[in-house]
Amino acid sequence: LKEELKLKLSYFKDIKIKISYIGLDRKENKDIIKMYWMNIVYIFKALCPSIAGWYKQIEYLCIEDNLKIKLPKGLFYDRLMKLNIAYVLKSRLNEELGIDLNITMEKAIDEEIDVKRIIRKSERVVEEKIRELEINAKEEKSDDEEAAYVIKPEYDEKLIYGENVNAMVEKICDLNNSSGTVSIVGEIFDIDTKELRNGKILLIVAITDFTSSISCKLFLNDTNKDSVLGKISKGAYVKIKGDTMYDIYQRELTMTISGIRIEEKPERIDKSEVKRVELHAHTQMSSMDAVTSTKKLIQQAAKWGHKAIAITDHGVVQAFPEAMGAAKGKDIKILYGVEGYLVEDSEDIIQDANDKELSQTFVVFDIETTGFSNTNDKITEIGAVKIENFKVVDKFSELINPQKDISYKIQELTGITNDMVKDKPTIDEVLPKFIEFIGDSVLVAHNAEFDMSFISEKCRQQNIEFKNRSIDTLTLARVLLPELKRHRLNVVAKALGVPLLNHHRAVDDAQATALIFIKFLEMLDNKGAKTLQQVNEVLGKVDYTKLGTSHITLIAKNYTGLKNLYKIVSDAHVNHFYRAPRILKSVLEKYKEGIIIGSACEAGQVFKAVKKNVSDEEMSKIIDLYDYIEVMPIDNNRFMIDKGEVQDEEELRDLNRKLIETAIKFGKIPVATGDVHFLEKHEAVLRKILKYSQGFKVDEEETYLHFRTTDEMLEEFKYLGEELAYEVVVTNSNKIADMVEVIKPIPNDTYPPVIEGSDVELREMCYEKAKRIYGNPVPEVVQARLDRELNSIIGNGYAVMYIIAQKLVTKSLSDGYLVGSRGSVGSSFAATMSDIT
Repeated sequence: LKEELKLKLSYFKDIKIKISYIGLDRKENKDIIKMYWMNIVYIFKALCPSIAGWYKQIEYLCIEDNLKIKLPKGLFYDRLMKLNIAYVLKSRLNEELGIDLNITMEKAIDEEIDVKRIIRKSERVVEEKIRELEINAKEEKSDDEEAAYVIKPEYDEKLIYGENVNAMVEKICDLNNSSGTVSIVGEIFDIDTKELRNGKILLIVAITDFTSSISCKLFLNDTNKDSVLGKISKGAYVKIKGDTMYDIYQRELTMTISGIRIEEKPERIDKSEVKRVELHAHTQMSSMDAVTSTKKLIQQAAKWGHKAIAITDHGVVQAFPEAMGAAKGKDIKILYGVEGYLVEDSEDIIQDANDKELSQTFVVFDIETTGFSNTNDKITEIGAVKIENFKVVDKFSELINPQKDISYKIQELTGITNDMVKDKPTIDEVLPKFIEFIGDSVLVAHNAEFDMSFISEKCRQQNIEFKNRSIDTLTLARVLLPELKRHRLNVVAKALGVPLLNHHRAVDDAQATALIFIKFLEMLDNKGAKTLQQVNEVLGKVDYTKLGTSHITLIAKNYTGLKNLYKIVSDAHVNHFYRAPRILKSVLEKYKEGIIIGSACEAGQVFKAVKKNVSDEEMSKIIDLYDYIEVMPIDNNRFMIDKGEVQDEEELRDLNRKLIETAIKFGKIPVATGDVHFLEKHEAVLRKILKYSQGFKVDEEETYLHFRTTDEMLEEFKYLGEELAYEVVVTNSNKIADMVEVIKPIPNDTYPPVIEGSDVELREMCYEKAKRIYGNPVPEVVQARLDRELNSIIGNGYAVMYIIAQKLVTKSLSDGYLVGSRGSVGSSFAATMSDIT
């Protein structure tokens, strides 16, 4: 903020700015720090510039008057501690915010893991730079060889103003008041001219390079105004040389022009001999999500020489007519599809239920972890309660040393700190004890999928057999307590009058869940269920509105598939719409003939299963539905790093590798898809605006879901190796496209409704009324008018429309509804004679 103020007040020399905030006395310290956090980061960067690449990993925790800050590297910690950073921050917070905090600096404890990650990342960066330099060297060499034989002309016909545009080319976003003389290259999006009193013309050109935009000014006179104004227009791509300055009237940074040259706008070209096919693309019909029109998307694909492209909007097929029209006359096949929201409606409430009585032994358990990934994160606590005959008979509770840092966010959520677990046993010691405690009992947990996935994965890592059945109290709560809008543990506990102390501590959550489960058992017993199997019989299936959804891609293979696709989409909208049009798996199974099914994005079933590292048996059940498995660029899933679901980009690559291995293992086709939401990278900001307007949290970094060329996609997947990358990007995408027939969603001919004898009925109806009104025979002028209209109506096949209208009007009038009319039909003489009007 200080820097921006200095820029705007640059006409003052040696200005000192002091900032203080008012109205903070009504806010809590943690809210103040949240608001001020990026200023603290700015201080870190100023004192230790090398921290700039790591600032997102800096954590803080503010509780009352205590602020703890954790730095990701010991190197940064040592550097900042030497600069007495705690005192610097304390003074700044006191001066600007008027708050006095006790500040403690800490460093994360898992540095060795980070070092390995840094080395891997550095090696990749070096390899990429070497390849880039080699390519540039070849290009420069060829350019130099050409230059040796070419005499450069002194006259530059593309230079429309000034002597030259030779200056350091800068991105507009990097310009500031002290940039001096620079050149910028971009597209003109606005032009304004103002005639001044002295006869000169002030030209103001707004230009963008898609990093930012700037106004550029030039004073023209009679000698040059025609040559300049006649050659620039909106959409022109130009290089402008000039000096940056802060305009006190416009109150923004501007540029005074000293040179303008028309440039060739760089366009991406798909140079690959064999092109890929995009099987996952969204248009503006994906509501408030994608920004590209159907027409532009298809035009781009056709221009690149792609033989096909799939249209897969979220839950709708509204882009099909425009897609068909856009492809007309072009050598490109449209693959008509949809990205749907799949619901597993066929599963029992209690899966794999045994036939033992409800008084059998259950172990209700809960775990606390360092994060959400069952493969990379660790368990920090296991709490369990054993139930027999509807009573608590035993307990199990252990804190566990995760041997890695516990983030402040997790510490705040669970109350478990690094100090609490540093001297505790590791999972290698605790897990065998827990397995012994549970024996062959049925396990119970709230949101059991999460807890079971961690226990299952940690058992797999230790080669411990783990095959216990499980019951999810979350699912039971949704069925037994439908009046609740939410079914989180604390909400359910409150509704049932169960005390819940120290929520998010495993032992306390397990105790509360056990008491909730006992109440559920009593409710089930009262409903007549005496065994677990009978629970499914008594309760039936879970309401589809209470189940989660997974994304799925459906592409019509032929006309049978297109018809079935329409049935599936219609059912989702008409019969099973809840927040989104939901596709029940039972409906999909019924109408999947002629449809090719893809696994979609990270929100799809297969990706989720791979991420959880499920068993082959479970994966086989999931993947059986799909024909091809989608793998997507790293950019698409980068948000998972920020959310803590994966550690880094390398883990995302590993997930893609495993997706491909899984596909091949189960006989499915792995295909690289882009999940396209816009054409060019710079359009990412437009989608970000759409998402923000809907209340979504948007990342600082852009998510690049643009339409990639074949070479760009091959470059994206080069970590797979040249052969495998080509297979998933080019070979397999074309293989899927070749399975699809050429389909027209809208037939060329018209297909009006048919009512047998409508032609004769209309003519007789009209003449009968005409005779009643005008007498028999009908006057010549009346007959001529009626014949002319009826011959045209019947000859063009519209008699059936008149008969339908007549029946509709007759029915409406008989029911007491007045009917009005408009348009050419309503105003026709035949309409009056047929009792339509």
